[in-house]
Formats: sequence, C-alpha cells, structure tokens
Amino acid sequence: MTTLTAPPTPAHTPRTRPFEWHAPTGSFTAQALPHTPPGLDSAELPDLGRTLLRHAGQAGAARPGVVGAVPFRPGAAPHLRPVDLAAPVTARPLPTLSSPALPLPTLRRAVSVPDAAGFEALVTDAVQTLRAGRLDKVVLGRLLDLHLHAAPDPDAVLACLRAAHPAAYAFSLPLPEGATLLGASPELLLRRAGRDVSLRPMAGTRTRPADPAAAPAEDAARAHALLHSAKDRHEHALMVQAIADRLAPLCRSLSVPRTPELVSTATLWHLATPIHAQLRDDSSGVLDLVPLIHPTPAVCGVPTGAAQAHLEAAEPFDRGWFGGAVGWADEYGNGEWAVTIRCAELRGTHARLFAGAGVVADSDPTGERQETAAKFGTVLAALGFTPADLPAALLEAL
Repeated sequence: MTTLTAPPTPAHTPRTRPFEWHAPTGSFTAQALPHTPPGLDSAELPDLGRTLLRHAGQAGAARPGVVGAVPFRPGAAPHLRPVDLAAPVTARPLPTLSSPALPLPTLRRAVSVPDAAGFEALVTDAVQTLRAGRLDKVVLGRLLDLHLHAAPDPDAVLACLRAAHPAAYAFSLPLPEGATLLGASPELLLRRAGRDVSLRPMAGTRTRPADPAAAPAEDAARAHALLHSAKDRHEHALMVQAIADRLAPLCRSLSVPRTPELVSTATLWHLATPIHAQLRDDSSGVLDLVPLIHPTPAVCGVPTGAAQAHLEAAEPFDRGWFGGAVGWADEYGNGEWAVTIRCAELRGTHARLFAGAGVVADSDPTGERQETAAKFGTVLAALGFTPADLPAALLEAL
C-alpha cells in the first residue's frame, strides 16, 4: 500500500481530526469527506460500507474508501466515514525514541473496572465454568480510567506509540463528541488484496524484562517458556482452529502452520500464527470478511456464543470499541483491519484504557491480572507514565 495523506485543508474550513493508519504495509492519513449521509447508524458493516463508498465516489473521490471501527459487541453499530484514499500528501516520518518526551502527566485519579481483586474473582469464576465443560476459553477484560489534570495531545501520544512499537498497527480515529480512539495493536485481524487474505491472530503472552537488551538471557528464557507452555499452546490452538473453521468455506486454499511463532513488542512476547488464504471468488470483500472473523477467540473465547454470553454477564462494563476492529477498505473490496487492543479512548482530561487476558481451565487469577497490567503498560508509557515512576494511585489500580 502506498503512503498517503490528506490534501491541505483551507484555514477557513472547520475539520475534525483526520484518521491516521500506520502499518508494516504502509501509512496514510485521511480526512472524512463532508456531508456523510444521515440515518445510517444502525446499518451493518457491509451495507454501510457499500453506501459510504458510493457516497465517496459521488463526492468526487478519485479512490473512494472508508475508514473506521467496529465495536466488540456483535450487532452494535460500526463507526465508518467516507474518505478519498488517493489524496496526495506527505507522510509523517516515523518518530524515534530519542524524540522529545511527553511532559510528565499529573494524575488526579485512577480507577480500574473491575478492581484488581474483582478481576481475579472473575477469573476464578471463569475457571470454574471452564472446568465444568461449559466453555473452552474466555477472554476477560478490564478498564483503566485515568483522570488527568491536563488533556493529552492525541498526536503526541500516537507519535510515542509509533516510536516504541514501529511494527504495530498504530491508529488514531476521531469519534463523535470530540473523543479519539488510538492505539498500537500488534494483531492483524484481516488483510485482503484481491483474492489473497492474510491474518495473524495472537493468543498467549509473557512479559519481557524491563530492559530486554540488558537481560538477554532472561528475555530468551521467558520467550522459550511461552513457546513451550502447554496452557498457552492450548489456548492458542483453540483460537486458530476456530478462525480456520470460519474461513474455510470461502477459500480455495488455506495455509495454517502447525505451530505458532514468537512475536515480540517492546514489553511483551506473544504467540502468533500467520494464516494465508485465497478466496474462491471476488464476492467477499474485506467488509464482508471482518464480521465473519470478528470477534475472534483472541478477544472473546471458544465457543463464541457461550463466551459472549459469559462476558455479557460477567464484565461490569460495555467494551464499546475496545476488543473490536479498526481499519480501512476501498471500492475493490481490499483493505486492512487490526484488532483494537493496546488502545485507549481519549476525551479531554479523561483517558480510558482496555486490556484483556485469555482464561482457560488451568489459568491462575493473579497471573491473568498481572498480564492485563502489563498490557496497560503500552498506552501508559505513551501517556508519559514510566514503569519506574508510577503514581501510587495508579499502582494500586493495577
């Protein structure tokens, strides 16, 4: 994918923030086209996408496209906007870790929903359900609400995420009422280019040492332990099989490696399986495939319906966009979507973060809670909270 950005905006024209997408395959920014057709809030993703692609063409887009997000809950309305993917602009360079740091944020209050003890209790209850045979896996989530004295700059936070996680799918999506959804997801949900489809689902996590370069032996030992963990390999295999089963009826060929590979971020090791497929025909575009694959067992569980019912009853919050999907599509059915994890929703001085952990029958409640705390660290660091200097209120919330 070529590097794209939005055309210059006249100073007199009020605009919302643009959508930004930075992936291993390329980067672009895109400003939503004006006069989006009203009354489409309840449309399903494929129908809404097709309507907005037609609108983009009618609005004069040289390369009609849509950008946006799909919420975690099936049936909830997606947030899509029409764009021109051919707008010629200059790409933003990849920031470096030597870039000026963000000013140290001052925290008014930190609240975890549920709190640490509450989350461990949810894991304990889930393990009992799993051992009774009613579920194979369920992914429990937590929210971390930060109330700050000053509003973070979304552009600065995104730059920090990109610098620390250059191989991630970094995104910034304007939401209604002035909020911004942003993150640096390590997980590709789905990429379609013609009839070729690629996915890289992830499940199974270990934290890395605070400074992996200073402790290479410990870092390697943790990676080795993850790759050979029976619990994590079982959790991962459940996810891969469920995704392959959903894709297979549409595919002429489907390549699924027998064993997962190790993928590292700055702070975590993950198990990942790269899946490659070729569709039987051109009838299924990326916006048709996303609802087929989402939510994956990496953010929901196995079996999907039973896991969704368990989460609906257990989690004391609505995930909204967290654990959903974010990305783009063009008029030919091509596009790229990432799982909405390692993310936050910024709204003024309020930052809401999300993290989840996959629970199986032999999960340890404390270990799963510590995994979510480590995953919060991706966005916490981008907000300026360094692991060595976390406020007491934040440490208590984790």
